[in-house]
Amino acid sequence: MSKNFKFKITYCIVWTTLFSLIQFVLPVAAQIKKSNEISETQVKNSTNKCQFTGHFNHINSVNITPDGRKFITASYDNNIKLWDISTGALLHTFRGAGSIALISPDGKTLISASNDKTIKLWDIGTKKLIRTLEGHSEQVSSLAISFDSKTLISGSWDKTIKLWDISTGKLFRRLRGHSEWVNYAIITPDGTTVISSSSDKTIKLWDIKTAREIRTLKGNVSISKLAISADGKTLFGGSDDGNIKVWDIETGKETRILKGHSERIESLNISLNGETLVSGAWDGSVKLWNIKTGKLIRTFRKSIQQPEISQQLPKNPPSGIAISYNANLDTTTAISPDGNTLVSASDDIQLWDVKTGKQILSIEGHLDWFQYVTISSDNQTLVSLNSDNTINIWDKISVKKIRTIKDNWVRSVAISPDQKTLVTGGWDNKVIKLWDIQTGKLIRTFEDGGVDSVAISLDGNILISASDENIKLRDILTGKLIHTLKEHSFQVNAIVIGNNGDTLVSSSTGDEIKVWDIGTGKLIRTLKETNIDERINNSQDVILLTSIAISPNSPIVASGYSDGTIMLQNANTGQNIHTLKSHIGGVSALAISPDGNNLVNSTYDNSIQVWDIPTGQLIHTLKGHLYNISSVAISSDGKTLVSSSYDNTMKMWDMNNGKLLHTFCN
Repeated sequence: MSKNFKFKITYCIVWTTLFSLIQFVLPVAAQIKKSNEISETQVKNSTNKCQFTGHFNHINSVNITPDGRKFITASYDNNIKLWDISTGALLHTFRGAGSIALISPDGKTLISASNDKTIKLWDIGTKKLIRTLEGHSEQVSSLAISFDSKTLISGSWDKTIKLWDISTGKLFRRLRGHSEWVNYAIITPDGTTVISSSSDKTIKLWDIKTAREIRTLKGNVSISKLAISADGKTLFGGSDDGNIKVWDIETGKETRILKGHSERIESLNISLNGETLVSGAWDGSVKLWNIKTGKLIRTFRKSIQQPEISQQLPKNPPSGIAISYNANLDTTTAISPDGNTLVSASDDIQLWDVKTGKQILSIEGHLDWFQYVTISSDNQTLVSLNSDNTINIWDKISVKKIRTIKDNWVRSVAISPDQKTLVTGGWDNKVIKLWDIQTGKLIRTFEDGGVDSVAISLDGNILISASDENIKLRDILTGKLIHTLKEHSFQVNAIVIGNNGDTLVSSSTGDEIKVWDIGTGKLIRTLKETNIDERINNSQDVILLTSIAISPNSPIVASGYSDGTIMLQNANTGQNIHTLKSHIGGVSALAISPDGNNLVNSTYDNSIQVWDIPTGQLIHTLKGHLYNISSVAISSDGKTLVSSSYDNTMKMWDMNNGKLLHTFCN
């Protein structure tokens, strides 16, 4: 079982939580949009030695075709993959199709939903989109199809259930009554009743013809998943507390509780013969139950113990941040029509023999990523910060990995101007560390609170770090504190140096942008302030600051936003130079060329845009990454661009013509 645990980091500020959602929800929504750009460089990974078949993010749903020969997986990477069940071979990828999917009972149609609030119908044979259904005002949380393949049922965070005619795509029923978002919705085998569960801790039964509520089952815990027996008499509900509750549908009485999971139930499936129930849960376990007796038949995947995960928590996180472990082992399942094969999926995919309980095959996911990349000032070395607790040092010319440094909870890296020292900032015991780039050996450490960002002055004498709401300037040799900059009201999340080394620009989780004089430590000006009332009262419509950059040799400051806006300002005067608009998604990262003439930004649809700053015109759109881009960096000579991504690759591009030069793999 994988020990590559991921962690949820929660800043204790309302709009910071929104920023986290922006980083992962909006990129997925943007992937399904089409764009018509001025000039576009389409890049194929022809010279790419990175071959990925699995998903880049957690798998959210699994479904097996009626003939039992294929299965699909839908992931939070917004891709849906079609697999051969006997060999595990990847047959097709529906890119940008969604994070929830299922196959119609006749096996002809794939139905998917994404964070953009739409539902899509695909022809499985031709792999082509049939139609898009629009009607929900919030994210679609569940999909189900009637047994005759005529009706589609969708549940949503907008607290409604909608019924659609699959043949025409028309909406013909709206069911309203839940006070919180709908977790799951299904239809009874006879096609007369919809059953829905909600975060309001109720289950409702609805008459389809009249759209009226028949019965409400109330509980003290939210029901996350539902399943109904083949005869339509018994309802199974997987709850947030890890129990599976069983009701008699006719009377509405609870008849049994199946206990065995320790965390929220992620999936429930009933075998075609109606004899067994398969459950997957957030504890990573998969269990097979006898429906008649309620007894546990077999456990395919055992739950992971909490201490294993908690031991990997950071030793020194910044204040104001709550970290909860999330093993990413919440497991979704499907059982083949003949009852012989079970498919379970979390980060990876496993196929099991139901009778023996033995694993048949496994398909690996690709959930490691390049978190950040920077280029040395002599243009010889790349340093990448990776999700697997490693820092890789690469020769930029030979494109070979030179060495790997292992360290936990590193959040930021910087290279000294003389290319001899690497500085890391993070959340471990010694939060600031200096490393010898040539040997990879640790030189010295400095104590501080958890550090989110580090930088080095252009003369190499001052180490700058951001911790909590403060920025500290130290002597890089002695660690002696020179200045503490305290004007931010919120957690500082980025610091960049530019304007010939005289200026420091910082941003915070409260969307502040401040400009500082490095020599004196004094605040020069605030380019953007936080409107607290606006953020609290209109939190759903807030446009968030996502990234900042400053020109190395000029006072141009760029700031990127979740709506695709890029602001260019003069750090010396505060005046606006240009407002650029990316029409293919929000901005995820920014960089400005050394001469101040070009701006590079990455977008939430996995693209990179290159702009001419004097004219504000778009020069290139670069495509090649398969998942969200985490950072961009421009070489000191302005000739090459390097991008890092959650698709487990870094890519090096020619700045002049936009051509892909090389792909680095983790």
